[in-house]
Amino acid sequence: MEPRPMMDRLEAVFSIVPKAHAIADIGTDHGYLAVELINRNRAEFVIAGDVHKGPLESAKEYVQFCGLTSKVDCRLGDGLKVTEKGELNGAICCGMGGYLMRDIVDAGPEPLEFYVLQPQNGQKELRQYMVQKGYVIVLEIIVEDAGKLYTAFLAVRNDQVEAYTGMTEYIDVYQSLPEDSLLWSVGALLEQERPSLWTKYIEYLIYQRQCALDGMTAQLSHTDKYKDLEREVKFLHGLLEDRKK
Repeated sequence: MEPRPMMDRLEAVFSIVPKAHAIADIGTDHGYLAVELINRNRAEFVIAGDVHKGPLESAKEYVQFCGLTSKVDCRLGDGLKVTEKGELNGAICCGMGGYLMRDIVDAGPEPLEFYVLQPQNGQKELRQYMVQKGYVIVLEIIVEDAGKLYTAFLAVRNDQVEAYTGMTEYIDVYQSLPEDSLLWSVGALLEQERPSLWTKYIEYLIYQRQCALDGMTAQLSHTDKYKDLEREVKFLHGLLEDRKK
């Protein structure tokens, strides 16, 4: 066995993980991220959790190969239910849906200081849930991996924002964002910062919605769903036009 490099999307997720004493990697799969958290001094102790026995066994083998069994504890079970109150500072969830991530956070033994989340869908609902729970979304990123675009964000508990960002004052753009704003799905911080993949990301979101519109029959063209998709496409095109100004 040899040390295994992480996929680009996991590298991107790693880049926004704050340094902390103890972090959980939920849905650890083969344990690559869990190992890197220790090897690159991002954490002193990691709980690597997975609900599937096969991947967890693979993670255990990799952790043992890397000589980190005293620093990475591999646990079989459902989300943050494998952890105990007082064990963690933060948690990472990657490669699953936003609704599932919301349930994982909700079922945890306590509200952690921070969460790094990379949802595959349900971004609006997940962001709104985190804000309602008293978290501030302080950082958002876009990454391309194997031809696909992914986003991830760091949510820090309100009373820990200064500790993890160094900012005594922080303007939370989500607090004043209307509940029906599409930026809950797109990413309000991404819209502000517009990183290098921004245009490609927005074009992809337009493509998704346009495909859905094209797949709807003429009889559905007067439904609320159809009109919502049309409004979203128009809004996204507006974001691209703003970029050109």
